[in-house]
Amino acid sequence: MAAAFPYTHYACPCSDLTSNPPASLSKRTSTSQAANIDTTEDRTFNPHDRRANYALYPLDHLLFCDECDSIRCPKCWTEEIINWYCPTCLFEVPSSAVKSDGNRCSRNCYSCPECTAPLSVTAVPQQASDYLKPTETAIEAYMLQCGYCDWSTRDIDMIFNKPTKITEQLVKLRKARTSASSGKDSPEKAAKHDSISHDTAFASLTTFYKGQLSESGDPQNPFSNTPYSSPANLARIMNIYGGLSATALKKSREKPQPMREARDQSEGFSAYGFEETDHEEAITSKLRALSWEDTTTAEQRLSTPPNNDSRFADQLWPVATQLRTRKGKRCKTCRQFVSRPDSKVTHIRYKIRLLAMNNVPRLFMRPLHSPNPAPPNPAFRLREDDPMQAELQAHVAQQYVLTIRNPIFETIKVTLATPGTTPGKVASRITILCPSFPVGPAGDVWDEALSSSTASNSVSNDGSRKAAMASLTGKAPEDADRQPEAGKIWDRTRNSTSVIVEIVPGSLRPPPSIVPKTEDELAAEELDEDDDVLEVPVYVRAEWETVIDADSFAPGEKDSKHHGRHGEKVSKELAYWCVLGVGRIAA
Repeated sequence: MAAAFPYTHYACPCSDLTSNPPASLSKRTSTSQAANIDTTEDRTFNPHDRRANYALYPLDHLLFCDECDSIRCPKCWTEEIINWYCPTCLFEVPSSAVKSDGNRCSRNCYSCPECTAPLSVTAVPQQASDYLKPTETAIEAYMLQCGYCDWSTRDIDMIFNKPTKITEQLVKLRKARTSASSGKDSPEKAAKHDSISHDTAFASLTTFYKGQLSESGDPQNPFSNTPYSSPANLARIMNIYGGLSATALKKSREKPQPMREARDQSEGFSAYGFEETDHEEAITSKLRALSWEDTTTAEQRLSTPPNNDSRFADQLWPVATQLRTRKGKRCKTCRQFVSRPDSKVTHIRYKIRLLAMNNVPRLFMRPLHSPNPAPPNPAFRLREDDPMQAELQAHVAQQYVLTIRNPIFETIKVTLATPGTTPGKVASRITILCPSFPVGPAGDVWDEALSSSTASNSVSNDGSRKAAMASLTGKAPEDADRQPEAGKIWDRTRNSTSVIVEIVPGSLRPPPSIVPKTEDELAAEELDEDDDVLEVPVYVRAEWETVIDADSFAPGEKDSKHHGRHGEKVSKELAYWCVLGVGRIAA
């Protein structure tokens, strides 16, 4: 793994590398299903499998489904579009208009074709009166200007008459320039280039294919206004008064005439090709006089359809802002929303957001004897020689403190299980001194702050050396002489419990053998990438009891699992695999 040591990654139940999570005690399971669960739980998660990289995630990247009582990874949810909106004007676009508008904002929202910054409508200054008509004044002329690179529509000789309805004015200017450029060319030159405008080609293709559909389809019924025009009535009448005639049977057996494609410009056909003669004029007139920065890039040409044929920077048109979407996430199993943002564009809050970190116990690991305390986030390191990053010595037992934090508001009973030796080519021995223990409930943030301040004030201050060290480390003086004991927890706070884990790293080199080994055996003993990383698979099972409260559901909402049992105590259970990254074993 590329994360800093130590780290904790969680496995989703959808992966076939994990055992199936036990069914919740609130659900009734048959004897056969319980037997299948017992057999699948005997399997051990292998973190060194190549497919494990696609099954392990940090807890911050996972969601939780309270209907299925299970973790949900990106492969376990489906995204559903809530609404479309413009990120510039925050105008919500109806779904029926998204396709017709080309997934772009149809208002005055445009982006700069040079730097993609938003353009603003500004009045043309007085010195730009050369671009105006004699009857117009500078106040009646407007342009789109970029506030970042100072690009404006004046660079392409484009001025607007009013600050609103920019899209309509751009369409009129584009049509005017297209018709003017086509009128300047002679008929021989137009026939030589064999090109037509986009709008004309689309209209011709639409007319052509409508005619093809009418010709290849069934003829219209001349008696459509009669009560016998229904296909069911016609079939019943023909069955009553005999079969079809020979001519009708022959026509019914004939295959429908296939539709053909467009062949010439009158039908909307237009061939695009690159010939040397097409660009001779551009090469001689512009490319030899301009620099490389004056030509367009592939991203600029593909930003919008009007810029597809632009070869120079002075031919670029403003780019309409692309629409954005707000998406909700549904569980693939029960189709319940696990994440749903607010439908209002101006609101950034979520209506439903079931994070795994708020429903799944979190695991932390740190060395027992460390001169520097572990930071809360392993990504923040002060020095490269931090003992948390030190390499592990083979066959040297080391002790670590494993902390389990409870995010829910009920006391849970946690049971940890690990294999005797880690799977993979390098086998390391793992021992949890206290595999079963309770963890207190979570509370308010202020309760946690008050409990931590009370714990810090409880340290004795008798002036001794132990008291001075305790004030610096935040631990009681008697903790320095404590020794881990089997069956006892190491530390406990309001909503977390710590236990000791003993790890004996294995050796990277196989033991010497008197018998010579074959080539296949030698190849099997060669280590692959990250085989020297010590990763401990841990199976976590949490059990707790909760009271079903009717007030926890919204008005009109119905709980499918606990319907009719409000006020009763229900036992719940959650089980999952996680991987603890300890460090790298020294060669």
